[in-house]
Amino acid sequence: MATDRSQLRFRDDRTAAIAAVDSIASGRGWCNVLAQVVDDEPDLKVNVFGLWANKGVAVASFVTSPPRDGAAQPSTLGVLHTRGRLGSEFLGALVRSTPFTVLQDHRQRGLLLSVPSDTASSQVLDMMCNLALSLCDYDTTGGWRMDLFVRR
Repeated sequence: MATDRSQLRFRDDRTAAIAAVDSIASGRGWCNVLAQVVDDEPDLKVNVFGLWANKGVAVASFVTSPPRDGAAQPSTLGVLHTRGRLGSEFLGALVRSTPFTVLQDHRQRGLLLSVPSDTASSQVLDMMCNLALSLCDYDTTGGWRMDLFVRR
């Protein structure tokens, strides 16, 4: 299946970014959100051994799931970061009063949240931005980059 890739930059007005998250609903794709940083730093990537690199800008990824047997499925929101395990206190404060649940807090594989199918795109984007910013090791500019991948 072919995938169209596009990139979006945004600051305070998140209207276009929310519409982009809407565009991948129901398993039609995924997106990555990164805080723009002052210095030119690489994005975190997985190396060939499946371990996170130890230097780079934190990346929040939202991956949507297609319906199964006609029923909507939860999606996932993951974060590549350099902080290791985040711990129950941080995670408890993070998901309090939200529909997200923690699936994984792993030292090397990062954080993974379950996103119920009826979660508003604005809430997903807010969580992605909050995670990317709070786990960023660099000075940020206040801007964001979204890499959007839509399946045809």
